[in-house]
Amino acid sequence: MAEDIYENIGKIFGKDFIDYLEIMLKQAGFNFSPLKMAGGLLVISILLTTGFFSLASGNSIIKNNLYKFLLIVASPIIILDQIYYYIAAFLLAAFFGVSITFSISYVLLKLSSDDRKNKVEEVFPDFLVLAAANCRAGMTIDQALWNAAKPEFGLLAKEIQIVAKKSFAGEPFENAIEHLSKSFNSRIVSRAVSLIKQGMAAGSEIALILEKTAQDCREMQIIKKDISSSLVIYMIFIGFAAAIGTPFLYSVATKLVYLMEDVFSSLPITNLSSLAGFSSSFIKPKPPIISYGEFSLFVFIMIIITSLSGSILMGIITKGNKTEGLKYFPFILLIAFCLYFAINFALDVFVGSLGALR
Repeated sequence: MAEDIYENIGKIFGKDFIDYLEIMLKQAGFNFSPLKMAGGLLVISILLTTGFFSLASGNSIIKNNLYKFLLIVASPIIILDQIYYYIAAFLLAAFFGVSITFSISYVLLKLSSDDRKNKVEEVFPDFLVLAAANCRAGMTIDQALWNAAKPEFGLLAKEIQIVAKKSFAGEPFENAIEHLSKSFNSRIVSRAVSLIKQGMAAGSEIALILEKTAQDCREMQIIKKDISSSLVIYMIFIGFAAAIGTPFLYSVATKLVYLMEDVFSSLPITNLSSLAGFSSSFIKPKPPIISYGEFSLFVFIMIIITSLSGSILMGIITKGNKTEGLKYFPFILLIAFCLYFAINFALDVFVGSLGALR
């Protein structure tokens, strides 16, 4: 019954979205209905939206900061009152709820799809060589693929067995082998399937096509490894900047803002000008424009953005795929925040020791 409810909810989405989700689920290795998946994601989005809106309405700290932000954005257009605030807060909550739900789902599916692709491409050349040897031994292409699907090939062997079973059941081989290209988000596999179909249509020697394709796959793997090894220094630099350099600089800046705010809060307004050494001058010290709390919030957001950007760049450099770098994001973010709080603690101890000496 619950599954029917999720399917009915999923029908809200268009056919193009459901078809795209079905392809992603298949490439990620999940045997799950795309309608149920879409309905479940929409329900989760609604729950997150409700939670975010409750926080924006009930928590005084979040409400005050969000009110200031909306006032800055909306002040040129309208005078922000309670009704406009709740409408804007609901729209922001819906935006974040939907964005977080669908973004996380997309990333997880993409990571699973890329993991399957990497595993298959690693053993694909050996599989093609074995299938070519079977073709030279006199087997048909479907029999050659079936006999080449050894257990050590893992995921590839399972999908090849499905292709062979479809072919043995009477489905044209040209249609059955399309299952292989749809099961993996791999250009190498899709290109091999296309070459096999073209070779069969033209009456070419399939064994030679398989051998040449396997040779090209090996050469591409060697080139990728050479490129990755030559770019390791850039990966180290980006990781250092995101995980160590950024939190170090932000922790020092945060402590400076805190000290400046503390100094000016303890001085009478009439004595501020005397800090410059003379009462009237165009150089007059002023308290920080932003508060320590506001700057700390800015620092947290920037550390998250920097860690995310750094992990994406690392994925592009090492694998040529931005989603591959998202695997590094939790580790970089954890190191960055741990280092930020550790440096803050060390600065507090250092400043406290200076105060004790005085």
